[in-house]
Amino acid sequence: MDNCLGLLKIHVQRGVNLAIRDSRSSDPYVIFKLGKHKVKTRVVKKNVNPEWNEILTLSVSDPNTPVKLFVYDRDTFSFDDKMGDAEFEIGPYFNVVKMGLTGLPNRTIISKVQPNRKNCLAEESPIYISNGKVVQDIVLRLRNVECGEIELQLQWKLKTRVIKGNVNPEWNECFNISASDPHVPINLCVYDKDTFSFDDKMGEVDIDVGPFLKALKMQLQGVPDGITVAKVQPTKQNCLTEESSIVWSGGKLVQSMILRLRNVECGEVELQLRSD
Repeated sequence: MDNCLGLLKIHVQRGVNLAIRDSRSSDPYVIFKLGKHKVKTRVVKKNVNPEWNEILTLSVSDPNTPVKLFVYDRDTFSFDDKMGDAEFEIGPYFNVVKMGLTGLPNRTIISKVQPNRKNCLAEESPIYISNGKVVQDIVLRLRNVECGEIELQLQWKLKTRVIKGNVNPEWNECFNISASDPHVPINLCVYDKDTFSFDDKMGEVDIDVGPFLKALKMQLQGVPDGITVAKVQPTKQNCLTEESSIVWSGGKLVQSMILRLRNVECGEVELQLRSD
C-alpha cells in the first residue's frame, strides 16, 4: 500500500569549504537517504566550494524520520572517499506545511529551528513563506570530517495516491494549495510508480493560475450562480487543450481545465481549481 504523505523537494544549493581528498581539491557529490529512498546530486569536479543548484525529490511516509546525507569525493580508479555526513529533521517543516497557510505576505517567517547538540545545523534555520509556498533554509555542518558545510532549501510537493494498472486513472482527490503570485505557475508532474527502481516520469504541465487569481480580485458577491466570469483560450504558453471557463458557482470561483502533458508522447490531465 502506498502511504506516502507527499514529496519533499530538496534544493541542494552549494557546499562550503569541503574537505580536500585529492592532491589539491575534491570532486564532490551528495547522497540523500530517507528510509529506503535514495537520491544523488551530480559530481562537481575539482571544487571544494561546489554549486550544485539541483532539486532532488524524496517520498515521505514518516515525517519523524530524519533525512541523512553523505558527501563523497568521486574517484575513478578506487572507492569514493567520504567527505562527511549530516542529518536533518523534517518534522518542524512538515508541521508548518500541515497548517495550510494561505494569504500570508511573502517572506513571512512562521517558525525558526535553532542549532543544538542533537542536530547538525550550523545556524538558525527559518521556515517561511516564499511565493505562496512554505520553504525552509538549512545550513548543515558536516560530521566526522575536518571541515565543510552544505546549504539547501526544503520545499513540499503534494502527491495523489497511486492508481495501479491504469492509463486512464480517476483520482478524484482535492488538495489545498496557496497561490498568491499570478506569474508563478503550479507545476504538475505525472509518474509511473516503480517498486524496485526510480519512478518513471510520464509528463508534466505548468498550471497558469494568473487568470484565476485575477478573477478572485473581482467583487462577485450577488452575481448570479453559474455565470461565466472569464474564458481562457489555449495558447503556446499554457498547456490547455481547449477553452477553459472560470465560473461563479455556489459562492465560489471554479475553473475546469484539460491539460496536455509535455515531454511525453501522449496524455492529458483533467483538473479543477476552486477558491476557498
